[in-house]
Order: sequence, then C-alpha cells, then structure tokens
Amino acid sequence: MNIHIISIFPDIFKSFVNTSLIQKAQEKKILSFDFVNPREFCPDRHQKVDDAIYGWWAGLLMKAKPAIEAVEKVIKSLKLKVWKSKKTPSRLNASTLQRFNIILLSPSKKVFTQKEAHALSESENLIFVCTRYEGVDYRFEQYMKKKYPKNFQKISIGQFVTLWWEVPAMVMIEAITRLIPGVIKEEASRQDESYNIKENMNNLEYPQYTHPEEVLGMKVPKILLSGHHANIEKRKKEKTKKLKK
Repeated sequence: MNIHIISIFPDIFKSFVNTSLIQKAQEKKILSFDFVNPREFCPDRHQKVDDAIYGWWAGLLMKAKPAIEAVEKVIKSLKLKVWKSKKTPSRLNASTLQRFNIILLSPSKKVFTQKEAHALSESENLIFVCTRYEGVDYRFEQYMKKKYPKNFQKISIGQFVTLWWEVPAMVMIEAITRLIPGVIKEEASRQDESYNIKENMNNLEYPQYTHPEEVLGMKVPKILLSGHHANIEKRKKEKTKKLKK
C-alpha cells in the first residue's frame, strides 16, 4: 500500500513512519509513504495557504486551490490510465477507480470504524488530506465530489475536534495498515480481537493476563493455567459475551 499525505507540517510524521511495525513494513516493501505540502502551490512570496473566512467568521481557512493541486499532484504521480470517448471527456477507467481513495479528515456524519478500516486496507493508494485552522474552503470538497465521486470521502474519527488533522490521520493509518498481511507478524492477533467485523463490531475482547501469576494479590484465573484448551476457549467466549452488556 502507498500512503500519500497532504499536510503543511509533514515533519510531524517523521517519528511515526520511522518507528516499530510501520518502519518494518516499509523495509519489507509492504508500505510506502510520501508527502505533499500545499504550500508548494501558493505562488505568493510567503506561500500563504490560509485566509480569513467570508461572512465574518472567526479563525482562518485553508484555501481550496493549493489543497486541490496537492491532491492532483499525487494522482498524476500514480500514472493512472484513462479512457476516452467521443461523447465524454477523459475519464478514469473502472479498474483505476479501485486504486486510490481520497480521505478528507474533517467533522463528518461518517465516523471511522473497524469496518471502514477493513475496506480501506484493500486500497492500493490512500491519500490523506490533513487541513488546519477551521478546515478547508468548501470548494475543495465540491471539486473532489464532482471529479472523483467514487474515490473521495470525508471522515471523522469521533465527535470531537483536534488542533490539527495529522494525528487523526495517524490513528487511521495504524488501524488500516495493521490489517494488511505481513504488517503484524502474528496473523491470529488481528483475527481474534475487539470490534471484529464477523461479530458486527459488537464484541470486546476477553480479559487477558501475562506473567507473573500474581500481581498485588490479584491472580491469573486457574482455568488459564490448566492447559485445557477446550475449557479455555469456552471461557473466552463467555467473557466476551459478558463484555457486550
């Protein structure tokens, strides 16, 4: 999977992409990252990417054009094939539509879930648009919906607001990439987990323990020390059901 990040502060991602499993996945050629700064498309001397909001609203808004051009730069770099007809202008072919997803991190009716993580893990290219200030000029969204209606979506990670959208992007990247074969060494660890799509995301994982057997008077349940796999499996299911309530 290729992950493309649109951000005016790409340095925020330095430690993220060079740490632990994310770094190892890059070494194994499972993941790749690249960054595009919208400031590149601001022709003025100071590369001003924001401006005041029409209507006397407080705060600043990221301009639409630099954000649009940043996304278009990524898409052009993918060298996607297009088909032409006499009746319609150049358009992306059907197979190409599955190759990339454009994700605008923003307050939205659509909230990111494990189900969405599974769907996005099948994509070849993910383009994360991280805005700043009060967000981005609505014309960015209009443009994307019109030109890439099947590729563009606006997603929130919850009903709260952050200072910037780089951190929510990292949250989504971790949730998505851990589902890609080879990123996590133990396959079973991502198959038997909380928010399992096979359980319609209604399950929470059962309580788990490690050494030592006793911590501050709290002991590991005897059944987990018994070695009786059938009973242990039965306990897992029982405890998971209880956590649903």
